[in-house]
Amino acid sequence: SANKAFVTWKDSQVCTGMYSKNDWSGNINNPFIKLNLQSFQNEAGNSDDIDVSVVIFEYRDIDTIGVEVDGVERYICDESLIALDYCNTSMQNTFILESNATSYNQVLSTRLTEIGDNDLTYFVKETGYYCVATYSATATNYKILINFQNAFGNLAASEISKLPLYGLLAVIYAVCLCIYLFQVFKHRAELLLLQKYLAGFFIFLTVENILIWSLYDVQNNNKRYPLPAGIKFYMFFISVLNSFKISFSFFLLLIISLGYGVVYPKLNKKLMLKCKLLGLIHFIFGVFYLIVKSSNSSWKNSLLTLLSTLPLAITLTIFYFLILSSLSKTVKFLTENRQIIKLNMYKKLFKLIFFSLLMMVLAMVIVTLLFFNDSVTNAIEKFWKFNDVLMDFWPSCLYFVVFIGIAIIWRPTDTSYMLAASSQLPQNDSEANAGMGHQMQGTEFELDDLQS
Repeated sequence: SANKAFVTWKDSQVCTGMYSKNDWSGNINNPFIKLNLQSFQNEAGNSDDIDVSVVIFEYRDIDTIGVEVDGVERYICDESLIALDYCNTSMQNTFILESNATSYNQVLSTRLTEIGDNDLTYFVKETGYYCVATYSATATNYKILINFQNAFGNLAASEISKLPLYGLLAVIYAVCLCIYLFQVFKHRAELLLLQKYLAGFFIFLTVENILIWSLYDVQNNNKRYPLPAGIKFYMFFISVLNSFKISFSFFLLLIISLGYGVVYPKLNKKLMLKCKLLGLIHFIFGVFYLIVKSSNSSWKNSLLTLLSTLPLAITLTIFYFLILSSLSKTVKFLTENRQIIKLNMYKKLFKLIFFSLLMMVLAMVIVTLLFFNDSVTNAIEKFWKFNDVLMDFWPSCLYFVVFIGIAIIWRPTDTSYMLAASSQLPQNDSEANAGMGHQMQGTEFELDDLQS
């Protein structure tokens, strides 16, 4: 997804979105596409008689390239097509362009005949999805660096919208954090350990989003390709933080679903240890997955992919099962014991989780409509602008909403500690005995929890 990419004899084409200067401005006057032939090797094993055909076009103009012969689309002029008068000898081994076709933008077909940039520049005047295709009849290998240079910098056009969006999200996180920490300070004498967990995690999430924004800013200002080792390490570090965020989020949801902090001031020590171990195992598997993905260029087709993905999927499934089953049991217990205030808190949590799932489904529906409600060409032209936002930033926004919702539901108040330490009176003696037995099982409440 970078704005620079290599094409070779095996991988001979690449496409990416680009913005015009008018649609997304920056320090560069005219967005452009440049090619730099870095190496060429022919059948004799040397770099003599360099000949690489190139065509640069916007994806909507793909129908102007090639001719249909006997029901088969042919793109390269060869002797058989010359004999059929589809092209002439001067065009041999180059891309065929329809002479009478009307194109949306310039379609440039040319040859590279020497190492270097060959004084070839394609200026991008309109926003679109641009492609570069290459072909050589004499080469056994070649390597071309393609620079899709946008006016705003060096991020891919599909990712540039995430730079201001993550900056805005980081600011919103910081503002909400200040409000939450004020409440924590105001009610510091009545804080539950769960609320301390939430406050510390809130700080972590704010820092993480600032780092994500800074990563996009660094990438946008980086002119080197491939990416320097420092930026690659920074990207891996951010991925590790994200893995920790996911693992700790599931851990928090699990202990909350078990009633920690409100239904029971403390959980059984063995039960809490199991929750922590599950979170730690999920985090370790997440880091292992990242290491495999970053170190293996063909990771999608490797056995290591299965070995790294399967344990992660298993722990994720266990988390989901335990959270849903624990939440169901806690709600049932609160309902049976008429603890209406606590029950309402857990009902709000359920509604919050349901809302987030509904919004994720909505995003998938939008993606489906964008892609399948039009021709493939037009769908690709539209989809590249929104794909990264819907697949990456939208889940980040939903995560923010869910976390803020949990922070509000379990926010520090003057009565939050007393609410956790007490229970509503049951309606009869049998309910009282049942409730007491269930609530005290595996629960140790101590006065020094106020200082915990």
